[in-house]
Amino acid sequence: MAERESNDNSGASEAEGSDQKLAAAIYARQSRVRDVAYSSCQSQIDMCRELAASRDWSITQVYSDEGHSSETLDRPQMSRLIASIETGDVRRLVVYSLDRLTRRMLHFQELLKLFERHSVTLAVVNDPSFSDNATGRLMANIIAAANEFQLDLTKERMADMRAAYKRDGKRVAGRVPFGYQTDPATKQLVVNEEQARRVYDFFELAAGGSRPSDLAGLANLKRWPDQKGETGKWTARRILKLLNNRVYIGEILNGGSTLPGAHQAIVSVTAFNEVQNLLASRRTSETKPRKKTDPSSRVHSYLSGKLICGQCNRPMSTSISHRGSVRYIYYRCRSDRGGKPRCPGVNVEAYWLEQFISSAIADIDDPKSEIPIAMREQWCQLDERQRQKRLPQTILKVIYTHSTGQVAIEIKPEAVAEFEPNELQTEEGKPILEN
Repeated sequence: MAERESNDNSGASEAEGSDQKLAAAIYARQSRVRDVAYSSCQSQIDMCRELAASRDWSITQVYSDEGHSSETLDRPQMSRLIASIETGDVRRLVVYSLDRLTRRMLHFQELLKLFERHSVTLAVVNDPSFSDNATGRLMANIIAAANEFQLDLTKERMADMRAAYKRDGKRVAGRVPFGYQTDPATKQLVVNEEQARRVYDFFELAAGGSRPSDLAGLANLKRWPDQKGETGKWTARRILKLLNNRVYIGEILNGGSTLPGAHQAIVSVTAFNEVQNLLASRRTSETKPRKKTDPSSRVHSYLSGKLICGQCNRPMSTSISHRGSVRYIYYRCRSDRGGKPRCPGVNVEAYWLEQFISSAIADIDDPKSEIPIAMREQWCQLDERQRQKRLPQTILKVIYTHSTGQVAIEIKPEAVAEFEPNELQTEEGKPILEN
């Protein structure tokens, strides 16, 4: 981040000493942020200060981009440095090496033109003889070209290494799927016995005809923990993704295809294919265009008329975004009520918000919840679709504050009253809330 150099005599003393010391700025960059007390950026800054002191320059600004690649100039502090140069605030710049600015030849030439246009003097710690003349610019361009060549060469070597790993069936990177963990030494997948049993159960139940929504409801009801050890977080979409993951039959991803993996399979190929055939039989082979008069084309937004924007206190409405044949439903703040402009950028995915509210109602472990425990227990027994359909009869109002991500939920008093003590049974002695 940019820092303003501070000392006990800043202000008047700096102005008085401006004839003796010339103001300068420092730029430092490192690609990765490491959990160490003394970072590479700090080391660069210290050496830049020493060079500036030897030239009797006073450092007034420090720009430090930690965890940013040299692939682009679109870095937070680089952008601020460029803006300061264009406004005339920076006339001298100190860097440890030229590749801290960029490793791309095109970007380096852009920076050199910027420095020349605004008469910026560039000093390089590991090249004290660097100068802004014809010879200096030639050498700088040669160094930049060598840096870009080295970067591209490193990428090619890494790509070759990844390809070799995949040919041997080894994991290269990516998220660790549920049912596995990584070996601390080799970083390869090893079976997590407890999670693997859940994976086997999911496939066995799916092969028996259970739908992903049924499996998600069962996992939440039985409090099965997920990869992070959290309970109540299973959804039909998550289960479907799990059932389609070929890693469970001992394969690894290789672009758009798969290769035999070196890890142990959890389910058999026969069981996996049986589940795939069952899932495929439920999909519609062709998607026909629907007319607006077709009831099946209606948008199911279960919080319509109940969701309020926390920034302007006006109702949020639904909108649809299409990505190929898939459509996504959002709640957006688009009201012009009261003559006020709509809140720009205020939107939330309908599915996510509805799932979040459903999970909050079904949270039986929350000691601060004002929802009767009987009501929360009954919600735990519902699957994903049943919970969504009950939201309109259960929710009175929801206030969503986009800037903070906070969600305030107000439940209808009559919905709560159904689960008050001594009022949970019907005349037949059965629960009012059914699966």
